Amino acid sequence: MKSLNVRDPFTLFVLGTGLLSLFLILFSDAGIGLAVILGAVITGTVLLAISLESIIYILLFVRPSLDIFGTFAVSLIPGLPSINIAGMIAIISIILSLGILVRSKHNTTEIPLFWPLVLFVLAHGVFSIGSIDLGVSINEIVRVTSFVIMYFAGYEIVKDRDDFFRLIWVIILSGLIPGGVAVYEMISGNGLYTNPGFENRIAGTFGHPNVLGYFLLIVLALMVYMFLEKKVRGSMTQLLFIVYGLILSTLLIATYTRGAWIGFALLIGGVSLIRWPRRTIVVSAVSVPIMIVASLGYIWLESNVFVGWPRFEQIPIIDRVAGLFDGDPSDSILWRQQIWADMYQEGWERPLTGFGTGTVEQVTEEVRGLGLGALEVHNDYIKFFVEMGFIGFFLFIFMIAAKLFTLISLTRNRKDLLGIAMIFIVLVVYLSSIWDNLMRQTAVMWIFFALLGAVIKYKTEISEAKE
Repeated sequence: MKSLNVRDPFTLFVLGTGLLSLFLILFSDAGIGLAVILGAVITGTVLLAISLESIIYILLFVRPSLDIFGTFAVSLIPGLPSINIAGMIAIISIILSLGILVRSKHNTTEIPLFWPLVLFVLAHGVFSIGSIDLGVSINEIVRVTSFVIMYFAGYEIVKDRDDFFRLIWVIILSGLIPGGVAVYEMISGNGLYTNPGFENRIAGTFGHPNVLGYFLLIVLALMVYMFLEKKVRGSMTQLLFIVYGLILSTLLIATYTRGAWIGFALLIGGVSLIRWPRRTIVVSAVSVPIMIVASLGYIWLESNVFVGWPRFEQIPIIDRVAGLFDGDPSDSILWRQQIWADMYQEGWERPLTGFGTGTVEQVTEEVRGLGLGALEVHNDYIKFFVEMGFIGFFLFIFMIAAKLFTLISLTRNRKDLLGIAMIFIVLVVYLSSIWDNLMRQTAVMWIFFALLGAVIKYKTEISEAKE
C-alpha cells in the first residue's frame, strides 16, 4: 500500500477541487445531499490514489451499518430520480472490484469458482428479459453482482497471511456499529414489537432482526476461530475480545432469529465434532443431562415454590424454539409452509422462463394479496424457481455444490480448523436459505462472499506451514 504524497499533482488537484466544490456548495442551494455525495467521492478518490484494497476494507467495515439508511436517497438534479445509498454502494463496489481484477496478475477465469459464480450472475441478466417488472430486475442484477463480485475482491486483496487476518479482523470489527445500535435497542426497549412474548426484537442497523442474526452468526463464527487458533494475543486484547464476543452472543439471542440460533449451534457442534470428536462427545454426554435436570428443576420450583415465575414453556427463548413443533397458528412456521406451497405451485406456471429476476414479491402479491403477511417467500430455492425456472434453480444448486466441493478438496484433514469452519459456514448459510431470505440479505452476502474468496485464496496460494 503506497503512502499519500501531498505534493503529488494528482492529490493536490483532487484536494483543491474538493475544497473549491465544498466552498461553492455552501453558497448555493444544492443542499446537504450533494455535499455528502461529493465528500464521499473526494474521499474515495484520494483513497484510490493510495490503494484500491483500502477502499474494499472500508466498504466491508461500513456496509453492515448502511442498511439503516436504506430509504435515504438524494436528488442531484431536480426532476431526475433520486439516488439510493445502497444502490450507490453497490455500483461503487462493482467498479472497484472490477478495477482490482483488471489490475490483477491472475487469469480471472482460473480463479476457483469463476464459472459457477459468473453463470449464476449471467442467469440474472438472461432471466430479466421478459420480466414482469424490468426495473426491479435491473436493481436485482446490480444487487446480486455487488456481493458476488466481492468474492473476487476478497480473493485478490489477500496476498499474504497478514492480508488474510486483516480481512478477518475487519469483518469482526464491522459488528461494532450494528452491535452498538442493537445494545441501545435492547436496553431502551426500542426494538421491533412484532411478536407476543418476545416484543423487543432487536435489529441494530439492519431492516429486520433476522439479518442481524445471520450477520452475528458469521462474525461470532470467525471470533471462535480466531480465539481457538490463538490469533488473539495480549491479555487486555483477549479480555476485550471475550467481552465483545459475549455482547454479540447476547445480541444474537435477543434477535429471536431461530434460524440463526440453529445455524450457530450446527456450526459450533459440527466443527467441534469433527475437530475434537472425543472431547465433544464427552462434553455433550455431561451437558445434556445437566440441561434436562435444570429444566425439570425449574418446572418443579415454578410449580411448588416460586409460583410467580413464568411457566417454563412461556420463557421467551423456550417459547420461540417450541414454536417450531407445536403448530401454533400465530407462529411464522405455518405461515411459511403456506407461502411455500402457494409459490411452488405458482412457479409451475412458468417452469422454464420464470417470472423474471427479482420479481418474487410481485408474484406473491398477485397470488396472495397484501393481507397475508410479508411478500418475501422465505425460501431462496423456491425464489429462484419462481423467478428463473428450472435453469436458475439448478444454477443456484450448482453454485452451492461447487463451493462445498472446492472447500472440501482444500481441507487437508480434521485438524484444519479454517477449512472445516468455512465448510460449515457455507452449509449453515444454504441450509438457512430453506426457511429464510439469505440471498436477500445484501450486507450478510457481502461479508459471506468476501470471506469465501479470502479463505479459498489463503488455502490455495498462501502456505499455512509458515504459521
